[in-house]
Amino acid sequence: MKDTRFTLYRIYYGDALIYLGRTKQPLQNRIRGHLFKKPMHRSINIELVTKIEYATFQTEADMNLYEIYFINLWKPPLNVDDKCRDDLTVSLPDVEWKLFQTPLWDKWKVEIEKKDNVCRMRENEKAAQFELKRVMRKKWHDGEISEETYYNFIESLV
Repeated sequence: MKDTRFTLYRIYYGDALIYLGRTKQPLQNRIRGHLFKKPMHRSINIELVTKIEYATFQTEADMNLYEIYFINLWKPPLNVDDKCRDDLTVSLPDVEWKLFQTPLWDKWKVEIEKKDNVCRMRENEKAAQFELKRVMRKKWHDGEISEETYYNFIESLV
C-alpha cells in the first residue's frame, strides 16, 4: 500500500486562523511553498505566523470533505475558494490537530529576508531611475538640456 498522507493544515497570525489548506505532499514542502511564494500556493508572511497545526486523514475524500467543511465553519480570510456566505447546517466529528514544527524555520526566515532585501533594493533602484527621468524630462522641457541629451540619458539607463 502506498504511504500517502492526506493532510489538512491551518496557519495562524496571532490567535487568528488566517488560512486552511490541504496537501498530499510532505507538509514541510507545502509550507515552504507558501513562504517562498511558489505558484499555486497562497502567499504567507513568515514574520506573522505564530503557529501551524495539521491533521491527517485516511483518505483523500475525507481530507477534501473536511477542508470544505472547516473553510465554511471558520471562514479564514486568506481562503477565497470554497467559501459560502451562509452558515453550515451539518456538523462533522472534530479531528485531532497537532503542532507543526521544523528545524528549518530559522533558515527559511534568513532566506526570505535576503530575498526581501534584494526586492527592496530593486524597487529603490527603479524609484531612483524614475525620479532621475522625471528630473531630466523637466530640465529638457525647461530648456536646460537638449532633446538629444535627454534621450541619450534615457538610453543610458536601459
